[in-house]
Amino acid sequence: MEIGERMVIPASWQALDIPTWRDPVLVIGASDSGKSTLARYLYRRFCAKHTRVGFLDGDVGQSTFGLPATLTLALRRGADDIGFPPSGKARSWFVGSNTPRDGGAWLLVGLHHLWLYALRASTDALVIDTSGYVDAGGVALKWAKAALFRPCTVVALQRADELTALLTPLRRWPGVRLIELPVCEAVQSRSREQRRAYRAACYRDYFANASRIPLSRQSLAVFPDGDFTPGRLAALESAEGFVLALALVDQVSDTSIWLRTPWSGKGRVGALRMGALRVDETTFEDTPL
Repeated sequence: MEIGERMVIPASWQALDIPTWRDPVLVIGASDSGKSTLARYLYRRFCAKHTRVGFLDGDVGQSTFGLPATLTLALRRGADDIGFPPSGKARSWFVGSNTPRDGGAWLLVGLHHLWLYALRASTDALVIDTSGYVDAGGVALKWAKAALFRPCTVVALQRADELTALLTPLRRWPGVRLIELPVCEAVQSRSREQRRAYRAACYRDYFANASRIPLSRQSLAVFPDGDFTPGRLAALESAEGFVLALALVDQVSDTSIWLRTPWSGKGRVGALRMGALRVDETTFEDTPL
């Protein structure tokens, strides 16, 4: 597993015949299964073969390099871009929730738009790291992702039989190549408190240099509602729907919506997308509205 910048790679990973896989590649598994470490390993393996490789951080709760409540696509800049995350063009999509259970439909819309962006950039391969939501509605959501990207390769990390319901039809589904791997013993579990602390640290760093700005209520498209609870997490979206910046609601008047955001002012705001979370501006912990 991953130790700092070094990666101790299991033999089962080293034996993978990755050059024969059809991309995009979706990495799935329950929480604390080593998904993100495997996704990074696959990205590096693809970089050894291709120049134009992308990584889509699709875990809205425990992101690899994107912000919580978002999906983030980063593209490799060129052959000299050997680090992680990729340092080339990047785009983010605001889901507005730290769990795919609450943002499933809009999450799929975002994956579709980011995939189209990667296609327009002529990527040779794309690795998609998904969330650990694999029970209840998570099974149907993972099937929907496979359907969205099909034909594709799905790499599944399973500890016991927690993915049985999810994987059984995938083994027989035309257009899906399923690679099944065991969870490595070196995987370390993270508590709910550690996960909350990680998100809080991400928000704290992001909003460290935020300014207070007004937006006109009369000329702005606001989705999905007009609940301007102070501290509500929101996103300033471009005309294409990608994130210009995240923001926290400060206050509202009859004419203006005041936000706290690090937005630079570059780019035209196409819409204000309201999230399903409130972020405490002292602790930066997020809670459902």
